[in-house]
Parts: sequence; C-alpha cells; structure tokens
Amino acid sequence: MAERLAPWQGVVMLVRDVVEHGSRAVEKLQVETARLPFALLEAVPGVGEPARLVHAAHDVIISTTHRGIRFAGRVLASAVVAAQNDDHLD
Repeated sequence: MAERLAPWQGVVMLVRDVVEHGSRAVEKLQVETARLPFALLEAVPGVGEPARLVHAAHDVIISTTHRGIRFAGRVLASAVVAAQNDDHLD
C-alpha cells in the first residue's frame, strides 16, 4: 500500500507547486501591468495623490489575494496527503 501512496503524494505536491508558482507569476504580471497606467495618473496634477492611494491599495489587494491563494493551495495539499495517509492506515 505504501508504494501506491508515494505517486499520489507526488501528484499532490506537483499541483501545489503549480498553484504556488502560477500565483506568483500572475501576481507579478498584474502588478507590472498596472504600474504604467498608475504612473501616468500619478503624474497628473490634482489626480496624482488619489492615484497613489489607489495604486497602493491595488498592490496590497493583489498581494493579499495571491498570498491567500498560495496558502489555500498549501493547506489543501497537506489535507489531501493527511487524508490519504489516514485511508491507508485502515
């Protein structure tokens, strides 16, 4: 039974890594894509200060969202491995 568990754990860890690295790539892309439009708005008199606040909020929301996605991926992977281990104990 233990031999069947290892490949499943490998698949679970692979999916966990895909979520981790995929989320990091998308987060970087989202932040970099928004950088130029925000920079342009931040340079406009009268609009610059509000644009800076929105830009900061945008970056915090993106970062928080992706940290949550990565955390959920790690928790789910751990739960699946734990459940598989429990199933094979019977």
